[in-house]
Amino acid sequence: MVSHVFGTAGVRGVFNKTQTPVQVYRFAETTAFVFGRGTYGVGWDGRKTSALLARTITAAINSTGSEALLFGLVPTPVTAFGARGRMCSVGFSVTASHNPPEFSGVKLFNGRGMELSQSDEERVERGLAVEVKKNSTKFGLATRDVEIFYEYRGALLSRYQPAGKRLRIAVDCAAGPGGLITPYVLKGLGHDVIPVNAQVSWRFPGRQPEPTAENLEEFGRMVPNLGVDFGFAHDGDADRLVIVNRAGRVLPDSVCSILALKGLEKTSGAAILSENTSTAVEEEALMMGLRVVRSKVGKTFASLEKEGGVFATEPSKVTDPAWGLWEDGMNAAALIATTISKDSRLLERLTASESWHYRQVSLALRVELPALVSRAREAFKRFRIKEERMLDGYKMVFGNGSWVMFRPSGTESKTRIYSESRDVGESELLIQEGVKCIESVVYNQRGSS
Repeated sequence: MVSHVFGTAGVRGVFNKTQTPVQVYRFAETTAFVFGRGTYGVGWDGRKTSALLARTITAAINSTGSEALLFGLVPTPVTAFGARGRMCSVGFSVTASHNPPEFSGVKLFNGRGMELSQSDEERVERGLAVEVKKNSTKFGLATRDVEIFYEYRGALLSRYQPAGKRLRIAVDCAAGPGGLITPYVLKGLGHDVIPVNAQVSWRFPGRQPEPTAENLEEFGRMVPNLGVDFGFAHDGDADRLVIVNRAGRVLPDSVCSILALKGLEKTSGAAILSENTSTAVEEEALMMGLRVVRSKVGKTFASLEKEGGVFATEPSKVTDPAWGLWEDGMNAAALIATTISKDSRLLERLTASESWHYRQVSLALRVELPALVSRAREAFKRFRIKEERMLDGYKMVFGNGSWVMFRPSGTESKTRIYSESRDVGESELLIQEGVKCIESVVYNQRGSS
């Protein structure tokens, strides 16, 4: 039986506990055998273990007779950009993205800069399930390719016109390598930029890597005192972006998605939205004349070509296929800053007219989905369930348009609950009921074991 190795975004675990260098070596070696002799890109983030694992992956690639291009310490989108630009068989990004510091991980991109398809992931998993015959007698070389960093930065800067209005922007880079690019690009576009947490550090001294409202409390207090128009915040590898307004409020992810959507100015094609993306984004896409297609979290890229997608998003992530087939918080920052510089009141108007209230919580509990579905149907029947979806976890849409969704995390041992309603009180109530459902299922599971 083939076991599943890949999660929502590559493979992750706690270093030396649920993910070891030996496991990563075999994973990389198998990937190189599956995809055949060629050139493989390797980039890594600033975590304490990432450079070590990058060397491990490089050794595995070289042992199969393939060449390794070392992109160096770069944000994950740069590795995707490099995989495409250097026509790699696969690009390895050593990153645990937004996960806590003790995590390590590896994310794979194909030669087009797109995350591996499900069929390619299954090929690797089948390879891991058997003992690969290592017949290679030729060893490949490892070559530094630091130019890809400068090529990415230059290409991103040249995509956008200089600012219509010069903005003052604070950028919290989460002590990740995004601090080497986003402030530089925004300054190059003519903005006044105040970098925060911009020195790469595996200690994450300023805050935890995930740009949640809780982790951004200090940044939120800082923003009003800096006299900025707004703030941007990345995660540890800069594929995510969150916006903080001038009052220090961490804005809903939907605002980031809508601003990016407006900036692209598309009037035809499909907008690919993850199942947990706000209804507000769907409404905006429909008003612009786009067709909306829902997808699994972390898999919006798979629908871009199939559906003629011109835009893809999930909470705090944006993919602009005209730029690349990867999620890119740095491109999103440049796009949104350019959009706001053309209409400086746009952000204020969007936040003043919020019609949907979105909530999310994560519980350090895992439950069996069938048991949860049964319990949730009973608990939420008083809300008049209109539609049930099993595209990604379990989602119930109610008669008034409100919804609640349960989804096991693909990167951590957690269950996430999402809710949205036009009424802020109902949104909170849906979350509370969801928490009770999960706790009830866990209690019953433990009682029967």
